[in-house]
Amino acid sequence: MKAQSASLTLYHFEPGHHKEVCMWHDQDHKPEVVGTMPNIFISQRWVAPPELMVARPPSSLEHDGGEYVNLYWSTGTPDQLESDFGVLGRRLELVGRMQPMRYIQRTWGRRLRPVSAYTRTGLELSAEAVTCAPQNTGLMVVIHELVDSERRAAYASWHESVHMQMVLDTRLFTGAVKLMSDAREDRNLYVVFYYSDCLDTNATYAAYQELAAGWRNAGQDFPDVDSVRTRIHSGMYRPSIGHYEFYD
Repeated sequence: MKAQSASLTLYHFEPGHHKEVCMWHDQDHKPEVVGTMPNIFISQRWVAPPELMVARPPSSLEHDGGEYVNLYWSTGTPDQLESDFGVLGRRLELVGRMQPMRYIQRTWGRRLRPVSAYTRTGLELSAEAVTCAPQNTGLMVVIHELVDSERRAAYASWHESVHMQMVLDTRLFTGAVKLMSDAREDRNLYVVFYYSDCLDTNATYAAYQELAAGWRNAGQDFPDVDSVRTRIHSGMYRPSIGHYEFYD
């Protein structure tokens, strides 16, 4: 992939300040990041409106993971990404351009490295192109942590070769990217992005949840899956840049 790293952050915004923060993010912060930081070539923000917040399964994160996903793709390494964000943040703080951050609570975040990418059968776009396609209407983010067990390798192989393709075969999603962290303390962590171009994001998520429940009931899920991996967070989001109507 062109992308060698990604910055993924989950956010909760203080009630009453969603529009203010989003407009600052769109009109000040994001242009500065993309325009001045080396290597970054995609900047996205995604939002879970109230109905998608209610629909998501329980999250181990504060505020159920928050309403927003912020995502940057970069051609640099995760370490370069971390360093460059630090430099930019200090520069903007010195001139008072980070004030809206006081209304933002980060519920989870990592600098990640993509390890695999797939598209649904018949899609003309490459997996890399799916990540930045303007027709994307939804993003499902799944964050899991593997448990040290003798079945760990079997689960990892099943997830990569069977499960991700099962999700794409539903036709609800156009592509999927799996990412991992290079940090030693996160060696068991993996994240998957599933992109959708369906018009109704709420209906897409409801349909997926129904199918996933059917897989479990029919024995198509990995046996005793909860003993092999822990779900940190799972949620569906829709594009947020330029859209301020969901909160406040």
